[in-house]
Parts: sequence; structure tokens; C-alpha cells
Amino acid sequence: MTLDYYKSKFAKLRVDSKPYWPDATFNQAPYKPILLLSIMDLIAQQVIGANMIGLNADLVDAFELYWIRIIGASRESNPVMPFNHMRSEGFWRLVDAHGTESDLRNMDRNEIFRRIKNQALFARLDKELFTLMQISDSRDSLRRVLIEQHFSPEVRSTIAEVSYITTESFEYSRNLLNRSRGRFNLKESPSIDEIYITDVRSTAFRRVIVGAYQHTCAVCRIRIVTPEGRTSVAAAHIVPWSHSHNDDPRNGIALCGLHHWVFDQGLIAITSEYTIKISPVLALEEQYTEPLLMLDGAEIFKPFDRILWPARVALRWHIDNIFRSANPYTLL
Repeated sequence: MTLDYYKSKFAKLRVDSKPYWPDATFNQAPYKPILLLSIMDLIAQQVIGANMIGLNADLVDAFELYWIRIIGASRESNPVMPFNHMRSEGFWRLVDAHGTESDLRNMDRNEIFRRIKNQALFARLDKELFTLMQISDSRDSLRRVLIEQHFSPEVRSTIAEVSYITTESFEYSRNLLNRSRGRFNLKESPSIDEIYITDVRSTAFRRVIVGAYQHTCAVCRIRIVTPEGRTSVAAAHIVPWSHSHNDDPRNGIALCGLHHWVFDQGLIAITSEYTIKISPVLALEEQYTEPLLMLDGAEIFKPFDRILWPARVALRWHIDNIFRSANPYTLL
């Protein structure tokens, strides 16, 4: 099959057309074009290097960034749907971990979705299409067709920006991992923000930290990843970025929502021995804060790779400048 053949296929994707879809997508469901754009972004960064595409965290993140910028956060995205329904286009097949095409005729949709979410089913593109996607010029031609045929002119600059963020964030992720092998500096030059825009920085920092901690909260050790790839943890800076301008992975830690908040508020800290220190402020409401008080002295969960462990100098800075070591009067 030729490039023109696949350009025609991309221009005529079978998509749902309903009035509740925005004008930005010509009142059509954007699932399939967004999924294809996301896959090509990851191929461009060699994150996807084989024609066995799983619905993993990287693909979900790329999909959701497009979705939020184009559709908005109020409507929940669901990349599992196009991952399954793309089969109707003819160039996309679902295969098992051995690359064998699965017979899905007698399998209900919920079971197919479950297998996709659990990465028991992968997408395999036509060999010719996957080859074209690996070539910059042909990939750009396919992207242009998707953008022009499925998105209005008003959002095309947004699509270009999202692609830029995804591309640059992977470069910045690699930069951060390389930086973690050198000397740790408590403060970095603010000029780093002039090179990488905020969304690029935050996306890359989150990817590195959450991956290093395997989606596990360092404090409570709870790991929750939904079948769609959404995680319960976020990447927290130990020394706030506003003070340090430092995205070095050793200035980061993965925390769930509660422990991120109490860490930023100085209600808990992590010692240079990687144990949890609880502020006496929490003892003011002992009957309500007992689950936190019980963590005092416990060892945190750390990355397998020792070079990604939190820098002790950063942890000491947090204790000296953020941690509430005294028990003040309460206002409530």
C-alpha cells in the first residue's frame, strides 16, 4: 500500500457524528484521530519502536494531553474505545503478546476492553503503514491529513503545540535522567525555563518521577493504576521549583494526593535517612490524624535505581525551610 492510500484512509476515518461534539472537531468524535496523532508522536520519539503497540502510560498521557486541550477536562477521555474500534479501518489489528491475531468474534466488548487495558491485546498496524510512520516526511503527511480533515482551523495551532510538548517532554525526560548521574545542585539556573516551557517541564518531570517510583506513593506505599493507565500519584518537588528551578529527579518524589499536600504544607518530612518525620502540629488533632501519626519513623518507598533516590541535601532543606517542627497555637 502507498502513502496516498493511507492518506485517503486517514481522511475518511469512520467516526461518530453527533451535535454534542464541538465545532473544533466538525461535530465528530475525535477519538481515532487523537489516538493516531498520539501514536505518531511516540514513534517520532522512538518511544514506540516496534509494531506491537500497547495502551501504556505513555500513550494514555499523550492521548489525554490532546484531549484536554481540544475537548476539555470536563468530558472524560477513553482511549480504550478507539484502540478497539480502529479495527474497522482495515489497517489496525489486535494481537496477543506473541503477535498472533486474536479471534474476537465471540468475545464481548467488555472483555476486549479488559484485555486492552491489561495489555493482553496490542495493536499491530499494516507493515507498510508502520514503516511510513517511521519516516519523518511521510509521517508529517499523515499528520497533516488528520489535522486538516478532522479538526477546525481554530484548534490546529493547539494541536501543533501539544505535539511540541510531547516531543520536547521526552527530550527533557532524557535530559533529567542524564542529569541525575552528575552532581546534584540545590539550585539550578532559571534559564532552564527559557528552554523548556512549563508544560514540557511538568510533563517530563512527572514521567520520570512517577516511573521511577513505579506509580507508588513513597509515604504510604499505595499503588493504584486504573485499567486506563491513570495513576494515584503525582510528582512532587522536594525543594519547590519556584525556589530551586531544579527538576533533577533527585529533587522529586512520588506522592499520593493526601501525602503530597501534607508534605508541601510541612506537616510531614523525610529525613536524610529516608524515614518519615511527622510534625507535632498533627498531634493537635490526634483522633483524626492517627493514620498519619502512625507513619512516624517508617521508611519510605524508594526507586530501585539508587541514583534516583532523593538528594539528602534537598531533604534537609525541606526540613529546615518547610517542615513545621514546632507546635503553634491553632486558629480553629
